[in-house]
Amino acid sequence: MTLPAFADYTAQRYRAEIDDAMRHQRDALAALRDDPAPATVANVLQAWEEARAPLNLVLSTFYTVRSSDATDEIDAVADAIAPVLAAHNDAIQLDRGLYDRLVSLRRRIDDGEVAADAQDDYHLDELLRDFERAGVALGDAEQERLRELNGRLAELSSQFQRLNREARNAATLKVDADELAGLSDAEVDALRVDGGYAIELVNTTQQPIAARLEDAGLRRRLLDASLDRGLGEFDTREVLVETARVRAERAALLGFRSHADLVAAEGTAKTTEAIESILVPLARAALDKARGEARELAEKYAELNPGAEFTAADWTFVEGALRKERFAFDESELDEYLTVERVVQAAYDAATDLYGITFRLREDLSGHVPDAQVYEIGDADGSPVGLFLMDLWARPTKNGGAWMTQLVEQSDLTGDLPVVTNNCNYRRAVPTVTWDEVITMFHEFGHALHGLFGKAKYASRSGTAVPRDFVEFPSQVNEHWAWQPGRVLPAEWLERLKSANEFGLGYAKAEALIAAVLDFVWHTTPLEDLPASAEQVANFEAAALDRHGLRDELVPPRYRTQYFAHIWGGGYAASYYGYTWAEVLDADAVAWFEEHGGGTRANGDHFRATLLGPGGGVDPMETYRAFRGRDPELQPLLDRLGLTLG
Repeated sequence: MTLPAFADYTAQRYRAEIDDAMRHQRDALAALRDDPAPATVANVLQAWEEARAPLNLVLSTFYTVRSSDATDEIDAVADAIAPVLAAHNDAIQLDRGLYDRLVSLRRRIDDGEVAADAQDDYHLDELLRDFERAGVALGDAEQERLRELNGRLAELSSQFQRLNREARNAATLKVDADELAGLSDAEVDALRVDGGYAIELVNTTQQPIAARLEDAGLRRRLLDASLDRGLGEFDTREVLVETARVRAERAALLGFRSHADLVAAEGTAKTTEAIESILVPLARAALDKARGEARELAEKYAELNPGAEFTAADWTFVEGALRKERFAFDESELDEYLTVERVVQAAYDAATDLYGITFRLREDLSGHVPDAQVYEIGDADGSPVGLFLMDLWARPTKNGGAWMTQLVEQSDLTGDLPVVTNNCNYRRAVPTVTWDEVITMFHEFGHALHGLFGKAKYASRSGTAVPRDFVEFPSQVNEHWAWQPGRVLPAEWLERLKSANEFGLGYAKAEALIAAVLDFVWHTTPLEDLPASAEQVANFEAAALDRHGLRDELVPPRYRTQYFAHIWGGGYAASYYGYTWAEVLDADAVAWFEEHGGGTRANGDHFRATLLGPGGGVDPMETYRAFRGRDPELQPLLDRLGLTLG
């Protein structure tokens, strides 16, 4: 198990090693391409993996640091290398000689001249498809334009990430102590900054703290600050407009109707029609359910504040009041169970019970930030699984939200064991987390387990190296284990929480699905119909939601366009639907667990062996069928959400 020596790196060293690794990959692939020997699995596929390994390692190390603890110097390197990396990748993907070498191997395998196993076959076919979708068949002029577009997209993504982080920090709301009624003393203390008080924003539109703020004026200011991110000093709109337009032009150049069509072809959905047929009806059904909830909330708000207008800023606060009234449930009563340390340990314990793995804290090893915890993960038989790094705490230099990264990929070829990270944004001064944050913890640890359990031949196909619309599925299944009685909460509290949570389910699903539709519209709209300036973004967003009957001032999207980091800087462009697509698989998979006795070791071992272990080494839907015994069905998700499609 190899852990990068983070402490030895400076921004300049990262840049130098990235340049060296690109040079190594270019030279190695040129040798592979020009090799006069007949194509074999060893001198093509295995050599291909060896060529990419150094660059992949240094880039994963660099981007892990950039997302968790960025400095001006690190940001500058990221901005500088973005177009260089894009050009480097283009030089590979548009090299007809490399493509021909792959074709030669395909032909020799088909003719029976070369033996290949299932992973060799799948890896080769995916490489060929990557080349074809990247434009290897284009003429010289079209390829030159494609290189320009790819380089510009890389620059724009880096710019958006920086602007979005700065916009979130700038939106921090300064408040007076007397505005913080409803918060506990510990929560108020956690907001102390430089002799005053300040509320830092999270990535989403709705801010979790608003659910406990009694001051309606402050709730409105908080929501306004959230909705206005990405405007003003750190305006992201020009960057995202150009990004959408460049993506549309690039897709057309590659022979696709839209960027979304290109992305769908790379996933398990295959077509935008398949995506729309599930995404839009689900969004409408969820919004209808949310509107029913809104009527009840408005009635309650009128009781609490006669004559006052119920707005989106009041939603979570009134929802909490109704839950307390109807279900004798107040989430603050869970505080003793929801400390950060208890929740993290519960996620680890669930994995131990389900998969038999062990955790050993390695205080002798240093992670990507000084306070990251490094664990050696062991298997039930005592053999090593890999290393896991947990970075729990928020800092101004860290991206918002929570995520997993694969620092080192597992490979049966090299014997490398995986190294993965989880990254959260808990605040040290706040001793507890919300239930939503509990679910996020289990979700991200589900990604980590997917990466740790990889048993693939090729590193580039191991663990979470699966399509975007599949990768969220295993992590969503892992959320289920937070709901086990006694895992995080005692059974009696869990039942009350389930009953209370069912009330707000329409809103929770609607805001996420509306955001997914917004992403879908941005990336299915033809170039000539996209906004051409920052000033047109708001109208485009409103029209997109109107077109599908999804605009409602009481239910804003989980992310508005200008701070939708997933799609402009996070690799989920035209892929945010993937959370819902994966939830279909998740609900169906959880139904299998329930049909077979729940979270037993035997069931965990089956899930690990058939689905988590293979990763992207074979067709992911084949792994699903191996696990479930059939294709996924939609009904378990509809039952879970209490929705009926019209």
